[in-house]
Amino acid sequence: MSNELKFLGFWAINDSLDSKRLRSQLDGLKASGLEGVIFHPRFYPNDPVYMSPAYLDVVSDIILYSKSIGMAFWIYDEDGWPSGTAGGQVLARRPDLRCEWISYEQGAGGEYGIACGSKTAVSSFDNEATALFIEITHEGYRRGLKPEAFDYVTGFFTDEVAFLDGHGITVNHGALPWDSRFPALYEERYDEKLEPLLPLLFEDGEGSRQIRVRYWEMATDALIEGFYKPVQHWCAANGKKFTGHLKGEENPFFQLSYSGSAFQVLKGIETPAIDALERYPGNNFYPRIVHSIAMQQGRDGVLVEAMGGSGWGVSPESFTDYVLWLAGHGVETFTLHLNQLQLKTQAIHDWPPSMPSHITWRDGFPALLASLKEKAAGLPDLRSEPDVLIVTPTRGVMASFVPVEAMVINEHDGSGVPDNESGLISKRFLSLVEQCREAGLHYELSEERTIEEDGIVANGKLRIGRREYGSVLLADGCMWEDRGLVSKLRDAGIRVLGEGDWRQAFRLEAFSASDEVGAMGIAGTHVATETEWNLQAPESNLLFAEFDAAADGTLSVEWELEQPIAGADWSFILHDPVDEVSANGNALPIAEENGLYVARIPEQIVSGSQSLRIEARPLKDGERIPVSFLRGSFGVKSVSAYHEKDSRQLRTKGPFHLSMSDQADPADLIASGYPFADLPAVVTRQIRLDLEGAEDRTLILSDVHADAALVRLDGRELGWTWGPEWSVQLPSDFVSGEYELSVTLYPSTFNKFGPHRHVDGDRYLTSPAQYAGTKNFADRPDAPEQTLGDEWHFVKWGIGGVKLV
Repeated sequence: MSNELKFLGFWAINDSLDSKRLRSQLDGLKASGLEGVIFHPRFYPNDPVYMSPAYLDVVSDIILYSKSIGMAFWIYDEDGWPSGTAGGQVLARRPDLRCEWISYEQGAGGEYGIACGSKTAVSSFDNEATALFIEITHEGYRRGLKPEAFDYVTGFFTDEVAFLDGHGITVNHGALPWDSRFPALYEERYDEKLEPLLPLLFEDGEGSRQIRVRYWEMATDALIEGFYKPVQHWCAANGKKFTGHLKGEENPFFQLSYSGSAFQVLKGIETPAIDALERYPGNNFYPRIVHSIAMQQGRDGVLVEAMGGSGWGVSPESFTDYVLWLAGHGVETFTLHLNQLQLKTQAIHDWPPSMPSHITWRDGFPALLASLKEKAAGLPDLRSEPDVLIVTPTRGVMASFVPVEAMVINEHDGSGVPDNESGLISKRFLSLVEQCREAGLHYELSEERTIEEDGIVANGKLRIGRREYGSVLLADGCMWEDRGLVSKLRDAGIRVLGEGDWRQAFRLEAFSASDEVGAMGIAGTHVATETEWNLQAPESNLLFAEFDAAADGTLSVEWELEQPIAGADWSFILHDPVDEVSANGNALPIAEENGLYVARIPEQIVSGSQSLRIEARPLKDGERIPVSFLRGSFGVKSVSAYHEKDSRQLRTKGPFHLSMSDQADPADLIASGYPFADLPAVVTRQIRLDLEGAEDRTLILSDVHADAALVRLDGRELGWTWGPEWSVQLPSDFVSGEYELSVTLYPSTFNKFGPHRHVDGDRYLTSPAQYAGTKNFADRPDAPEQTLGDEWHFVKWGIGGVKLV
């Protein structure tokens, strides 16, 4: 592994397969700077039928086209998620398949006992179901693709396979995953009957700690044997890479109820991966797991499914911080979640954003990726010998785990871990990892079982696979079957540390925020500004259609016109087809254009009118309320004033009306009439540069609110910039004098797609529920139950000044 970053698109195939359209979007992804895609049927309409000969013919074509333009091509092994069902075909062929669980319930007489439950579903413990899944999916691609297409496929991606069917039987119900073979497996492994011991999995008692560790390790192995190992063997036998991530990775407590031990599962995956959600850096534990396993197992890379649900407000600034956080943990292949084939309403709401194809600043994406690759190359090389191996107390969490107490955690990110014994072990461990990170230690991770089973002590080092460690830091809560192991490590000359002495051992002082290097201040200004900004408005503007739905399903929206309008060239644009559209009572023809449905509004319909009323009738089985916009040359003014929501957002109660006023303030393009705009604005001004004796010639934009900006001086492109720097370098051949400065400002994609009325506006985490207004795990705990309010939210857009350092 190295610090050379690669970027793939998690390509959401959510519409009918058409080779021409697929090729066109693939060209666009390559132009955006991506090195490849993971082909991911997602809400796929089954046209052609999934895994049919016609389907495989189109996939063959796009694979070979990908080869011709030098794009890597991975295949996601499912239609939807989690993996293992073959889009429902496994269960269709085997309707007898069951997922089983056990719970601890109070009977009619008041006594507690073990209760069994089950449902019709595909269990990941069932290797026969996995064999059928492989036959339909993996073998289906091998046999059905053209040989040269199959040969070009890099590998297969598997997603969120966990105990049973991956839907949180413990977190949601306080139950435990079960399989009818567990009693026999347990007795063969531990030479004792399992059934009499089952209550100890739910309540404390003599021997409960040992039975819990044994149960969870057995369940982990059953998951590996039932699903992961057969898929890995098939991929290896067919010369394909195998990658995938687990569900519930963020902390040891969260991991336990979904996969048992992430270390045990991921070490058998050829390219170990994680799912890093949202848009901001998370904790410094789970990204380091995949790096550690890759180094120990001799893998040539690790992968991340990146930024799922991070919202349309993702900016180059937040993207940079996020990528460099993960790159700093040795993650080098980024799969961007998601890039939608067709931006339907459902896709707009589907764990956005659709990146890079549908973000407002996509023109700057190649420059952003190039910048990230350059910065990542300067990060510490984690292939060097680590300072310390931190031992994760996986068994300690297992030994004290009580299933019903796990029901308080957030199933999305594992937050809300309880302050019981098991939860506190997990929390203290995460704190230890953060302290090691802050102290600048080069650490890697393992767990008790891996060290006992895979570790070898030789030459004063602990060797796990291809990695050697001279220092081992034992987190509180670690448990050992070999009670003499720690003494063996010490006797071999390995430095064994605990949470109380590791700082002293590495001669570290407590970390202080004051130790961090602050941002360098601006030394001086060498720009004499002679003119104000001139604004070139976006080529066209947008106004979001907030429909009212009548009892018969008819949709309507009406806007007042600030004054009678003449010469309007407007269109009504829908992201899904509808049966009919009318404007002020006049039926409009609808044409499909580049995946959108466009109804052009003749000038005479709005000329001299005081309002514009749009009515639409959805298709019988179509999208009930399609995302729609009015597009044209107009301003969008709010009747109510705008107020600051926070340092980044504005809010207003509206309503909005259409204006033909051309007066706009470049410092506040939202209030000036462009709250929903998706196209950039250009501002220009004349500046005089004093470059005498200037060594550092950095042109800095000030008071900028935008996602990105492209800077030109006298028509010469100086480059892209974004926060927090907002700067470009001035080439050496520029001399003192007067120049025209041009800045192309790109608005936030949130302003177009929202959810505008969510009480928090632009959130770092956005699921479909944020659009519906239903409180869910993606909301803050104290959010109201109905999360859509009466205010509209927008990310600020505008620019103040410019300086030369």
